[in-house]
Amino acid sequence: MRLPCLTGPVLSGLHCFLIAADQMSFTRAAEILCLTQSAVSHKIKNLEDSLGVKLFIRQPRKLTLTDEGKRLKEVLALNFGDIANELRDLRTLELSGDLNVSVPPTFAQRWLLPRLNSFLEKYPALRFHLRTRNELVDFHTESFDCAIYFGNGKYTGLHVVKLMDESMVPVCSHEYADQHGLYGNPAKLTSCMLLHDAAPWARAGVNDEWQYWAQQNGVVLPEVGCTFDRADLALQAAERGIGVAIGRASFIAEQLESGRLVTPFTLAVASPQNYFLVCRNEMATSPRVKAFIDWLAEVQ
Repeated sequence: MRLPCLTGPVLSGLHCFLIAADQMSFTRAAEILCLTQSAVSHKIKNLEDSLGVKLFIRQPRKLTLTDEGKRLKEVLALNFGDIANELRDLRTLELSGDLNVSVPPTFAQRWLLPRLNSFLEKYPALRFHLRTRNELVDFHTESFDCAIYFGNGKYTGLHVVKLMDESMVPVCSHEYADQHGLYGNPAKLTSCMLLHDAAPWARAGVNDEWQYWAQQNGVVLPEVGCTFDRADLALQAAERGIGVAIGRASFIAEQLESGRLVTPFTLAVASPQNYFLVCRNEMATSPRVKAFIDWLAEVQ
């Protein structure tokens, strides 16, 4: 069997042959393809001429596949099935399917949600599903397309894209800073209530964020404190004058601008953890995931 040039007529003939071989009838193939029986016969004759082999043994009221026809049917059945699956996936990946994303709770509330409408307006046919959690995703058992992590970027066996850096600085209400003499005086933290995000990143200790900031600035911290399982709760407690929280730059711009929070001393430090988008390697080329990554880069 010589290799033909896969022109439109040849491809059309291959599809016609597969239907006829499956039905073992030119008449039924014609009904399925909305063609005449003679058109089906003509397409298959042209295909046989292009290939240089006979595909059917034509007998009165009966068709039989030749050995070459059987081989071709097997190959086409597999490959046309793959093509059909790929076309179905392309329709899904065409930003008209589902995008399932896992995001840390405070990042979702303070950074992603205020911007999300522009993504949904850009891709109106996409169904966006957001789930929040501090824990890492098990991509082998969970149906997330991608996740945003606050971490060190080392996620073995996964595709990782850095989204943005983070920095952190202590914040509190103006009244609390004034009452405790904090303005320009970080040593006064020893008499303050520290507000901790108990899970600032995966497998972090309850005071890791504060300890890192203190070590970078040579500041002694008090023992007393409150812990929260979400960073936004610690920030809300700080707004209400309960104590001093670590504020991440990506979370606190609005509160600083409105005056609900203040930075009593300008001792911001680069965070040891940053934001990354993570997905399975095979999802890295997904148009849905790629569109989300590109949009995240645009709105920073």
